[in-house]
Amino acid sequence: MGRYHPLVLAAALAVTSLGAYLVGARRLGLTRGRLGWAIGRALDCVGMGLVFLALNLVVGGALVLALRVATGRFVSLYVLNDGTIVLLSLLQGMVAQWWREARR
Repeated sequence: MGRYHPLVLAAALAVTSLGAYLVGARRLGLTRGRLGWAIGRALDCVGMGLVFLALNLVVGGALVLALRVATGRFVSLYVLNDGTIVLLSLLQGMVAQWWREARR
């Protein structure tokens, strides 16, 4: 990872965000006033995803320890060191947040 990595990532995110804003505002007729609402909703989903990530890591850790006891074999906690757990936790959070909002 080079020293420019964070700058390239930030620039890519800025360009695509600006592009999405321009397309949304000019072509799709979306209003600026609803952008704050959409950002708030996204942050709600991310927050819920972080709750699921913490729960998934705790439950996964407990399962690893239970497997160690039940089998008498060493099972590493590193099995939880998989990036997909973050993505799947965020997906769980989005579904849970949307489901919670649907009851209103």
